[in-house]
Amino acid sequence: MKPTKDQLSAIAKALHPALAESIEDGSADVTSFAVPGLPDSAAWRIRIDAGDHLVQTYAGLWPDGSARILSDDQPAFFDLVVDLKIAIDDSKTALGYVLAFLEVTRGPTVIVRQISRAGDISWRPGTAEEELRRKAFLKEQPVAPPSSERKGDGFHVKMWLIVDQRIQLNTFDIARDGKIESSYRVVASDLPLPIAR
Repeated sequence: MKPTKDQLSAIAKALHPALAESIEDGSADVTSFAVPGLPDSAAWRIRIDAGDHLVQTYAGLWPDGSARILSDDQPAFFDLVVDLKIAIDDSKTALGYVLAFLEVTRGPTVIVRQISRAGDISWRPGTAEEELRRKAFLKEQPVAPPSSERKGDGFHVKMWLIVDQRIQLNTFDIARDGKIESSYRVVASDLPLPIAR
């Protein structure tokens, strides 16, 4: 879904002036980003490929027509969720909601990627120590597909993530209103993982 002129204007106002120029001159690619449980017009991906490197960020559109950047700003995401008065009603929506939350709120230079099995992991050649850690991790093969189940009035989601140079098991408790409580356990770190998305 492409934004209306008013939506584009609101998103441009939320961006740094140097990035806003790309929206105004039409060189930015602005498309809606699906967040299960939220309206289609709530989250927007902004991609600007006019400089030395690709810039990608996410913005949220509030019911009053204003916009805020969501990238690297989890409180902004939850402010949007509260204002939209959402309801997460099933475990599939809860899982998709968490995956979208991780994407739209991650910092621009932070690697966050969900994995379902060890074969999903890309590796780079590493130092001798990194290769030993990789071998030990692969010997155990602890990675599993994500799970989502009802818990009380909300949902419990468990998933394996690559976060920068570590692999961790994350758990998320999602309330029906979209609030999230999370925890994680680092399973392996300082691995020979790619340093770019």
